[in-house]
Amino acid sequence: MRLHRFAVCFFLLAGVVGCDRLQSSSAGAADEDSASTRALALRVKLELLQKLGTDALRIDVDNEGGEVRLAGEVKKRSTAELAEDITKKVSGVTAVANDLQVAGEPAPTASTDAFVAEAEREVSDAALEVRVRLALVDRLGSDGFRIGTDAASGVVTLEFPAAFERARRRDAMATAEKVKGVEKVVALDKD
Repeated sequence: MRLHRFAVCFFLLAGVVGCDRLQSSSAGAADEDSASTRALALRVKLELLQKLGTDALRIDVDNEGGEVRLAGEVKKRSTAELAEDITKKVSGVTAVANDLQVAGEPAPTASTDAFVAEAEREVSDAALEVRVRLALVDRLGSDGFRIGTDAASGVVTLEFPAAFERARRRDAMATAEKVKGVEKVVALDKD
């Protein structure tokens, strides 16, 4: 289960919101455009997590200039439609391409209650991770995307690039500590 949660969080922040597919630029204006593009995708993902719960874990969000694309798999057609409606209401979204696929619901098993509890924790951790990432981007601009984030039961780990300035690290730590739901912040250096 721990590996599964890690995979969910990894895809949430790396692939799901499409941050790794966006090009970065050394020009200040281009960096800010890129940061606002990625931030909009994060805001959409957060809204989906808050409104859809575990159903949002398998939804990928990509954004290009306010045009948001939803992809992935959901259990019901109504969830796909609701995801589109939620996305349309996020400030900054100009259009939505709903490419969500509907898959059948898995048969219940004896461990359904344990699975549901674990899934709820994953949603809570993923939402906290996104809130922290948004706070970092709001405070630090595109530098906020350079900081790796992970959340587990209120403990947030920030992973800094080796060349990240000490003052910016302190600012990032203080910013993360202020996010609702954060109980502790741990700092690590990237290799």
